[in-house]
Amino acid sequence: GGIMAEKIAGEDAVRALYASSAPPELAYTIIRPGGLTTDPPRGAGALELNQGDDKSGRISRADVAALCLECAASKEAARATFECYDADTAQPLKSVGVSNILKRTNQEDGAVYVSGRECRGPDFSTLFAQLKADGA
Repeated sequence: GGIMAEKIAGEDAVRALYASSAPPELAYTIIRPGGLTTDPPRGAGALELNQGDDKSGRISRADVAALCLECAASKEAARATFECYDADTAQPLKSVGVSNILKRTNQEDGAVYVSGRECRGPDFSTLFAQLKADGA
């Protein structure tokens, strides 16, 4: 128990460090991937980013790696925290675990949960342009 609390505490420490002492040209991005798979990458157009910690899904390790590289070069992803997953696997947190275990998609589950904070687009730049910086 307590692993999620420790993750949140670590994220909060990063935010506090940058807020108090980092020069403005330095930034962080906190990426919260959904359930990791070894599936082939699907690319930016298949992904959904979300800010709100109430939705998740599955995502390939290769897509997470691509997100990390793209975030490092993006000013739009600076000082932002977001969840990432394949859009067609998105579920509310209360049911995502079972959905991930069964490798289900939204179409199979018959319902799509909309939080209102979804970021989708054909490329990383479009995805990142929809993000809000932490504290904004």
